[in-house]
Amino acid sequence: MKRLLASVATTALALGGLLVVTAAPASAHSGEPVADCQSLKVDLWAYAPGNGLTVVVDGTTLEPRSFDGHFKKTYELDPTQDHTWSVAVDASDNSRYDKSWKGSTTACEAPEEETPVQVGVYVYPKLDAERPAAWENSGPQKIVTSDEVALPEKPWDKTWLVAPLDLEAVREVAKTIEPDVTTEDLCTAWAVQQDLVDLPGGVDDLPTDIRYSPDGQHLGEFPDGTLISWDHQDLANLFPEGACDTPEPIDEPVVAPATPDVPAAVEVCGAELTGDAVPAESPQFRYTATAEGVVAEPKDASVEFSAETAELGYVVAEDGRSALFPIADLLPSDEACALVPGTIEAVCQGDVPYLGYAVALPEGVTVDEENPLTITFLHPNGGENYVVEGQPLDGTILWPGASAEEPKQWPGFVRNEDGSYTETEGNYAWTRDGVEVLFEVNPSYSTVVSYPPATSACANPPVAPVAAEDVPAPAEASGPELATTGATVAGAAAFAALLVGGGALVFWLRRRVQS
Repeated sequence: MKRLLASVATTALALGGLLVVTAAPASAHSGEPVADCQSLKVDLWAYAPGNGLTVVVDGTTLEPRSFDGHFKKTYELDPTQDHTWSVAVDASDNSRYDKSWKGSTTACEAPEEETPVQVGVYVYPKLDAERPAAWENSGPQKIVTSDEVALPEKPWDKTWLVAPLDLEAVREVAKTIEPDVTTEDLCTAWAVQQDLVDLPGGVDDLPTDIRYSPDGQHLGEFPDGTLISWDHQDLANLFPEGACDTPEPIDEPVVAPATPDVPAAVEVCGAELTGDAVPAESPQFRYTATAEGVVAEPKDASVEFSAETAELGYVVAEDGRSALFPIADLLPSDEACALVPGTIEAVCQGDVPYLGYAVALPEGVTVDEENPLTITFLHPNGGENYVVEGQPLDGTILWPGASAEEPKQWPGFVRNEDGSYTETEGNYAWTRDGVEVLFEVNPSYSTVVSYPPATSACANPPVAPVAAEDVPAPAEASGPELATTGATVAGAAAFAALLVGGGALVFWLRRRVQS
């Protein structure tokens, strides 16, 4: 009996061990969903067989299904929209292992769009038809077409060039430069400049006209830092095949007279002609501010200047394809912008003559210098003027020929070595009879100023002048301070005569007393 019980126990233990060895492993239920603005990724593993799965996005069930052990899938989401989602697992081994997740996503940020750059296509007659197309060989240029493109990675590869060009479109523009241009001219003596630029205002900032100038004063230059790349080619290379064999058009355009608008006048002194004075482009004309004034040009060959154009102040060119409104007729006159005078007169300080003055700048005129004024005493007979520069707008200066320091001087007199003065036609004597004085900054003003009258304490030397024969006139200085000059013969002779007369008188008195 004991042996039977032992045998049964041994068998039971063996069967229990076998059950443990053959039992299914325990499920770990790993993984979870991950979502971003572009996708929902579901990756689940270590599950028992026969699990249920439900995936819902924005209220729509995408995945009602079952899976065994492992499930992995990515659901694409619209990156431009916000989304809500949920994932639920019904575990097959035990309800306590059921899992669910939910969440939401926000639309992806839109990538910044790259600012486009501009291409301007300009046609021009070559200065020398035998030479290659080049900036230095270009005549007046006018725009034919334009475009906006993404900035090329390698601009000098010139993948941005515009081609082919339409012959008729080019012909219309070319005729505004040379009205009689022919197809043969375009195909043998004309060229194209294409510019790749980055302008703040886009294609609207592209100039319509460009002109090369040997002195560097080009018309229509692009602002610094905006020109990226450029290219010059003969125009024939950019026409479609066979375009240069196209016959000339027979129908001439109907020319209609038109009147350009008058530019706005500049009313403030010292201001320059700017774009504000230029009329806005019209269907018939384009306008350009130049150093000579405002130029109006017809936009195509069907427009010509009316008879009223000249009456408005425009000067029409001989070829009739442009008209200039002179800058002199747009800026204030010299009289309107002259210096504004205050009190200007000869004044005496002690026995020294001065010019006292006060002038003011006209409205709108400014200067950077502290002492911008130049004062000129104008010689009445064309001789050398007396000029003093670097003066303030009000003050006093010594009268020409005068000296405030010893030995003192007065205009029209020279000082002799004995201290006497001799009248002369030199030493700025021409300033004593009323002299025109010119005051200049940029605007100017002139007036006649009278020297102090002879009765004035500062008009002449303080003692009566001593006459002298053949006294040479001194050289006239170019500045306000003059050196002492003059002859000495007359003074020495007078002094010697005085000594001789005094000696004779003393001798006669002694003889009288002795007798």
